[in-house]
Amino acid sequence: MRLSGSRLFRAEPEALWEFLLTPERLRQCLPGCERMEALGEDTFAAAMRLGIGFLKGSYSGTIRVSEQRYPDSLVLSVSGGGALGDLDASGRLSFVKLGAGQTDLRYDGQAFVGGRIAVVGETLIRTTAERLMGRFFDCMADHVEP
Repeated sequence: MRLSGSRLFRAEPEALWEFLLTPERLRQCLPGCERMEALGEDTFAAAMRLGIGFLKGSYSGTIRVSEQRYPDSLVLSVSGGGALGDLDASGRLSFVKLGAGQTDLRYDGQAFVGGRIAVVGETLIRTTAERLMGRFFDCMADHVEP
């Protein structure tokens, strides 16, 4: 499943970058995140409780940051799973400075969902993913915008 889009922030690219690479700040905005800790400079471990449709469960996994081109772009890779299924996803985040303290955060990536959770179908998974990303970006805006 492909996920792409953008979100306008009233903040500099450096502020968005710093937010995304600070585990405690990131944890506060990830819906359902119960734990997040750094395993190294560019790798985080996370535990989350999420639901898609009628299927709810706990999941754990890792988030890796690579291809860092400060403050223009980076790649996030997520791998994890739980009793109801697993997820492997990777995507590029690009920070486009628009001037006057505004940044267009653009994302483009692929996600692969397997296991019992996949039976709900791509449409419901996509809708849930977009809703969760919207909640994440709203929270992120609360932290980085003046």
